[in-house]
Amino acid sequence: MKVVAVASYKGGVGKTTLTANIGTAIARLGKRVLMVDLDPQANLTFSFYRPQVWRTELADQRRTVKAWFETWRPDTTAPSLQGYITTPPEAAEAISAGGGQLDLIASHLALGDVEMDLTARLGGAQAHRSTRHYFDVYQRLSHGLESLDADAYDLVVIDCPPHFGVVTRAAIAACDHVLIPARPDLLSTLGIEHMLGKLSRFVWEFNRVAELQSGLRPAVKKLDPRVLGVVLIMVQYYRGRPTSFLRRHIDQIDELGVPVFTAMLRASNRAFAGSADAQLPAVLSMETPYEVARELVDLVEEFLRRLGASGLGSEGLRGWRGDI
Repeated sequence: MKVVAVASYKGGVGKTTLTANIGTAIARLGKRVLMVDLDPQANLTFSFYRPQVWRTELADQRRTVKAWFETWRPDTTAPSLQGYITTPPEAAEAISAGGGQLDLIASHLALGDVEMDLTARLGGAQAHRSTRHYFDVYQRLSHGLESLDADAYDLVVIDCPPHFGVVTRAAIAACDHVLIPARPDLLSTLGIEHMLGKLSRFVWEFNRVAELQSGLRPAVKKLDPRVLGVVLIMVQYYRGRPTSFLRRHIDQIDELGVPVFTAMLRASNRAFAGSADAQLPAVLSMETPYEVARELVDLVEEFLRRLGASGLGSEGLRGWRGDI
């Protein structure tokens, strides 16, 4: 089971669009995919469930990631995530022909309360690294995923909040790989640089605390998440080609030492803005413009190559979109 955290330090960069379409496309290939919505805006959740259904069937029934976090008791075994997993019906029907599985752990609009609770348990935002609750907080999601059957899913994709708070760090501690969406503009480039610095610092800190506390607790596996790269989204096109400004931003990202995906997604309100109304990501919609559908296929293929997922091959990916 490979775990990928989709993270950014800036909102409005297409993070949820990327998560929903990659997860759905791979499930359409016949694989088992679990999406985890850790963003309190819950946009990933609302991409698959209408608000009223979310309220009555998920939030009111305490079947959200917020409810799971709230069942945790200090110094106890992690509660299983199994009872909080849902299957979005429209997406499930659309991918059923390929034999895949697409599940979701939904978010909650009050998930920010969990962030505050976890921060308080650490002792505040500036908590010392030696705090006794350090791993109790940062390994919660990791232990939660470990509570699932080892062969339950081929891929887990985590949609992180647009900042590097406690919940995002817990996602980093649970993942093998990090995927960074960005818009090709100056603010996104600055956000990438800041997030990479935060990521590096957290990995160093986590591993250092694990070393310092090695004699006090069972061995903690050191973190070594690999950044798959930056995916440029909402790219502006002129006369069928990306605008000339794009190269400048790619060069700026290259200077940060992080790879940029060759595949990218153009700005398209028709493809992405309306997809949530149908509870189907653009990659499944036959209303998606040809150019966007082709870019989505290219992106998923490159994602799988970078992931090195021999068991998640993209054979047949183009076949279900006709002659793309």
